Amino acid sequence: MTNARIFINPESGSIKIIGAVDFVDREGNILETKENVKFCGCGLSKDKPNCDGSHRDKAAKKD
Repeated sequence: MTNARIFINPESGSIKIIGAVDFVDREGNILETKENVKFCGCGLSKDKPNCDGSHRDKAAKKD
């Protein structure tokens, strides 16, 4: 397995993780493993904590 790579979008605050990620509970038990996840950083997503691209609508309204 390769190391995951993390990208943080400075404009929207979204966090994208490329690669496999284990989601664990407080005891360290793996609940599920996902690949290529993206988390909301702007607070506008309707699918929190996942990013649904709602920050793009906010950016379009600025123009």
